[in-house]
Amino acid sequence: MAISDKDFIVAIELGSFKISGIAGKKKDGTMQILAYAEEKTSGCVRRGVVYNIEKTYQSVNNIITKLESVLKTKITRAYVGLGGQSVRSYKCVIKRNLLTQSYITNDVIDAIRQESCEIPFSDYEMLENYPQEFVVDSSIIADPVGVMGTNIEGEFLDVIAKHNLRANIETVFANTNVDVVEELISPLQLANNVLTDAEKRSGCALVDLGAETTTLVVYKNNIVRYLVTIPLGSNNINKDLSTLPIDEAEAEEVKLKYGDACRESDALEEAESQSYTTTDGRQIDVVTIKNVIEARISEIIANISNQIINSDYSGKLLAGIVITGGGSNMKNIVKAFVKATKIDKVRVANKVNQVVVKTSNASSITLDSTQTTSVVSLLLAGTVPCGGDAFDGRPDMFDQQMKEEERRKRQEEADAAAAAEAQDAQAFDNVKAEIRAAYDKVQKQILELEKYGRDKKVRQNAKMLSLNILDEAIGEKYEKAAQALEGKDKFKQSLKEGADLAEMLKKAVDELTENVNKALKENSLWGRVTRTLSDIVDDNN
Repeated sequence: MAISDKDFIVAIELGSFKISGIAGKKKDGTMQILAYAEEKTSGCVRRGVVYNIEKTYQSVNNIITKLESVLKTKITRAYVGLGGQSVRSYKCVIKRNLLTQSYITNDVIDAIRQESCEIPFSDYEMLENYPQEFVVDSSIIADPVGVMGTNIEGEFLDVIAKHNLRANIETVFANTNVDVVEELISPLQLANNVLTDAEKRSGCALVDLGAETTTLVVYKNNIVRYLVTIPLGSNNINKDLSTLPIDEAEAEEVKLKYGDACRESDALEEAESQSYTTTDGRQIDVVTIKNVIEARISEIIANISNQIINSDYSGKLLAGIVITGGGSNMKNIVKAFVKATKIDKVRVANKVNQVVVKTSNASSITLDSTQTTSVVSLLLAGTVPCGGDAFDGRPDMFDQQMKEEERRKRQEEADAAAAAEAQDAQAFDNVKAEIRAAYDKVQKQILELEKYGRDKKVRQNAKMLSLNILDEAIGEKYEKAAQALEGKDKFKQSLKEGADLAEMLKKAVDELTENVNKALKENSLWGRVTRTLSDIVDDNN
């Protein structure tokens, strides 16, 4: 079947240094790059997270417009990368007792995995879940389905990120009239396309040296074992250079010219006699510049080395370390990694494993570059066509005005929805505070009843409290506040806290009720007679 003009795929990457968009078409096992565009972020994306929604929207919209002008076709949807400072992994273990010797079925495994997916993380949401290994009656088994056992334990790796990472991206794209086909975890897509099957099987660490973050992904036996994002990148070197002082506008050029991750003795001697002249005429020793650069890159590598140790796979990475990203272009970067990590096998990945070619319309992209492997990897992951209607590339002013008006309307609706959601969240927080106050009140009443249970007024107050406090604290008001947040992942933790507090209050009220009944019994006519007789017997003894 012939490939139509709409059958191209579009991917957008929101990086801290630049936002890039790419369009390509798969044909005969080869990805053809049809168009490419990029824009500097100008601070609207910080450490991989959208910081300024309006500026990010403008950049993304400009990129889409540039791509459309080359493709002569409207873009209706796109794949978008997820990455940034908050993306990390979390290991969890789920245990299940089957009570009797039973065959372990897919349903059992699915139930255990689902439970691992539903673990609430405060301010975080789960992006992906990877089974690690299973233990059946003390035996480690890769695939336990069909195995007989009584107890099963599953270990899973949850990849999580802060709620605002995805929410801000979705807000940006809602304004562009471009649907998001799928939000792909950028470092994992990068790993899929720059690591070989042998490396992932033998065990290796992928290090993506970005502008404001450095991401580490550890593989072993073809399974993702660890993921962490370090809030340090090559931009930190630029900031360090600005303290010399070197203007930030020329710091990037200075870094590229003098950057050396692991200097040798002859390079040190050569640098001693050199100086750099800034744009305003000041002289700065090259040795000082090199020291600043090497110190920061050494700190970044030291952090990576510590994280490899934290992964518990530092001695199991037979395929070593694979470096990519803009920071991997620095001189002697491989030598620096070998020296710091004590891992001899280190390579730089400057291209993806699949066959990718570019057309004349995409001449601005350099394929054999560590700076483009990530966005190309996102493109390679795409399967759904992203094209719409053809157009001549000329902007329709009336159409643009209508779109802008529609965008503003959607923004107002989104702002109103966010405000209402914030109000609902605050209302539930207030209810939780009331439950805590009610719990404290019940605990105080229990202590008072223990001390002054013979006092009729104390007993009456305790009885009234035990009868009414649950309806007041976790009655209709609680149910209504909780219902407003149901089904929203970002409030899972808050809802769990509310449920836990409600359960604590119920148990406290049960204890109070039990103590009230006990006090009423002890201070009834028969109870007083019994206590008097008991006191007489004790005195005679």
